[in-house]
Amino acid sequence: HARLFVESGMKGQAPSLLLLLLAWRPARGAEQQCQLSDQRYAGVTVTVVALQEKGGVNLENLYVRAREFENFTGAVVDFVQRDVRPSGDNPSLAAEVFADAGKVETGCNGAGVYQGYVIKGNQVPDLVQCGGIANLSTQVEQSQTWSDLDWADVATAIRQGTSTYDSKVYSLPIDADYMATVVREDLAGNTTLDTWEQWVAFAESQNGTDMNGDGKPDHGACIALGPAGHFSVFGVLMAIAAPHLQLGGTPQGAFFNTDTLEPKLTAAAMSQIYPDAPSSFSFETALALYKRLVDVAVPGVSAKDAWDYFKNGSCSTWISLPGFVYKTQDTKFGTTNMLTRNVPNATMARVEAPGVPCPSRSTCPYASDTSSGLVSRAPFLATSGFGFAISSKASAIQQQLLFELFTYVSAPEQSNPDVQEWTVSDPFRLSQLDNETIADLVERGWDEPVARQYLEVVDATLNHPNAALDLRVPGLGLYMSSLLDATDSYVHGTARRRRAESADAACEAASDAWQAIPLQLYGQEPAATNTQLDIYRAQLGLPQIVRDTGGGGNEEIALIVTAAVGGMAAAVILGAFAFWIVATLRRKRALERQAEATIKKQIVSAVDALKEIQAPLALIRASDFLEIGSLQSHEALRDKGVLHFVDTTSQFIETVFTRYVTVFFSHQWLAFGDPDPRGEQYAVMVKAARSIAALEKVPLEDIFLWVDVISISQSCRSVQTLAINSLPCFASLLKYFVTVCPTVKHADTGAVCNKASYHERCWCRAELMSFWARNGTERMFYATGGSGAARRSEVGGEEPEGMALEPMAPEGVTESFVDAIKVFHGSPSCC
Repeated sequence: HARLFVESGMKGQAPSLLLLLLAWRPARGAEQQCQLSDQRYAGVTVTVVALQEKGGVNLENLYVRAREFENFTGAVVDFVQRDVRPSGDNPSLAAEVFADAGKVETGCNGAGVYQGYVIKGNQVPDLVQCGGIANLSTQVEQSQTWSDLDWADVATAIRQGTSTYDSKVYSLPIDADYMATVVREDLAGNTTLDTWEQWVAFAESQNGTDMNGDGKPDHGACIALGPAGHFSVFGVLMAIAAPHLQLGGTPQGAFFNTDTLEPKLTAAAMSQIYPDAPSSFSFETALALYKRLVDVAVPGVSAKDAWDYFKNGSCSTWISLPGFVYKTQDTKFGTTNMLTRNVPNATMARVEAPGVPCPSRSTCPYASDTSSGLVSRAPFLATSGFGFAISSKASAIQQQLLFELFTYVSAPEQSNPDVQEWTVSDPFRLSQLDNETIADLVERGWDEPVARQYLEVVDATLNHPNAALDLRVPGLGLYMSSLLDATDSYVHGTARRRRAESADAACEAASDAWQAIPLQLYGQEPAATNTQLDIYRAQLGLPQIVRDTGGGGNEEIALIVTAAVGGMAAAVILGAFAFWIVATLRRKRALERQAEATIKKQIVSAVDALKEIQAPLALIRASDFLEIGSLQSHEALRDKGVLHFVDTTSQFIETVFTRYVTVFFSHQWLAFGDPDPRGEQYAVMVKAARSIAALEKVPLEDIFLWVDVISISQSCRSVQTLAINSLPCFASLLKYFVTVCPTVKHADTGAVCNKASYHERCWCRAELMSFWARNGTERMFYATGGSGAARRSEVGGEEPEGMALEPMAPEGVTESFVDAIKVFHGSPSCC
């Protein structure tokens, strides 16, 4: 690697020890760097608006990596450096980005001077609405980029909260932000801190005691309360509020009713969404807890000041963004962290975000069993974290340059060591939370149990199925400031402004303020609220609501007027005729409305079916599959305990897809009552499973397979029907699609079964189409029992000889491939 750096443009200077350490990567990282070492962007210049390189809140690793990229590719990457807050004559980073890319609140009048941006995840929808940043979905889905970027390695909450909007990718992550909860471990001892009530009570019990030995009373909490940095103050409030407002998973959102955009700030609004939930699930309850915490907190401090107070031992609890917390906890190749150096014998622990007691799992499906009973948590992803975005006005070559630069910085080979070295970039990948990372932290001086607990808490935060995304809509500043303003006098007990003095009145005032914001942004109602609702749903990954646009009605008036013309006798006849036509038109429009409603219902149902499985997804490990010796029924293998069940799509993504290789085996049955009476297809599946293990370089234990007779109930018809209805979703979720089609004879009919007969079946075509629509053709194969053609694998290098996989679409989506996925051109035969 040292030779690589010198030969790829270090201008004869030996690289520093730091760069050599940062350059050390596994073999795949070296391959990526070699791929970039071709001076492909010589003479191309781009300018990126970014956090400053040094001092304050900075992103130094971006500058180090950009210089490496320049040396590799010949590109010139210039930076406009900004702090998170205004500094002197310079605007803040966010203000600079919005001035260039556009902001809904100011009319989307972006200057379009720069080509790249460092942005926060909660800014993405606003920038997309103004057309200021480019859609990166196509680039991310390309096979080589997918391999380099390792998109599936990015934590689910970060992909959704930082990078995507309306199911499209608009930024590449470099960071994860959320509200981290920290406690003085030496003071807490065995105190249970599962709920926010327990957290606040502990802070109250410690308030006024001397915690650092200076003889002065200290505080129960260190939290941002100062006038600067509304997002830090807002973040603490919402960290407490989120589990009170979001019970049923990330897509429900913590801020609004997803059907009406009514704020979840009043008891009435919450009861409409969660009629069976206890009254404790309310913003009013959360606000009362927040007020109690404020009462024992260091008064009027910024997030930076709160950090200083905690590391000097002046608080028993601390809520902050993770960068400050990591910097305090990190030993940096020493023997103690900041807190212990300042206060001997003081210890700190990052703990899982507290939650709210819940009576049952039916009310709180993602609640945890704790020593305090069932607790529903919703870790709050404040600001979501930093990411890289590309201006939609940049030229094609500039966009490609920036995409490769940002991929290089975000890729595991670079970002995994960076999140340990530079504190603004916090862990955002699964590979940054593994045992290798624990070993790295121990090498830096961490105690192994402390390192393990730290990573377990981060993992539980970023991969929690009920993680609460930050508010990601235009007018974010208006929402934050109006909420803090409406609750100020209740929380702080002052009369600085004429505001309500009760929690209930404060919640009503905040709700009223929020409901007025869409009109400020977009103008006339109801279009304003509908526009904001569509954006809110899109950032949660929900489909747009289909609305009735009205229309019609004038035909009746025209007919009545016509009928009134003429003599009295003619009027009777024409009137009767008009009445018949009007009635006919009314019936016609009623039927049209009924048909439209039916179609809408069918569309929503179809969309939901593709977003969520309707029956448990049953998988078998490839290692167990090789042991069973033949295709056996679902019930037989279930009773042997070798099947693994996943109940929801999100659970599959979080617990299986991001950690293991998954394969969907599609095949035709070779007898009416037995899918594989002679074991011919089973043998081909075994070879295919071994080939994928070689392709992915993983053991068979890390591969999960789906096979119809194994994965779908064969005896319970109702469950079987639900599973069959979920087939499109099942097929699209798994990583590989393998069509098993050896040339053999059907045991009952004697007909030849092969590729051609497979493609004749509409069910097979439906499975093919479902996988292709979500994943493309890259990981679609035939398995015929012979040796497939070698190809470049996703993980680099040629496949081993004798691979039992043949690419289904080696030339991409051709006319013949399109013909093969036309579902209704196939036969509905069962086998």
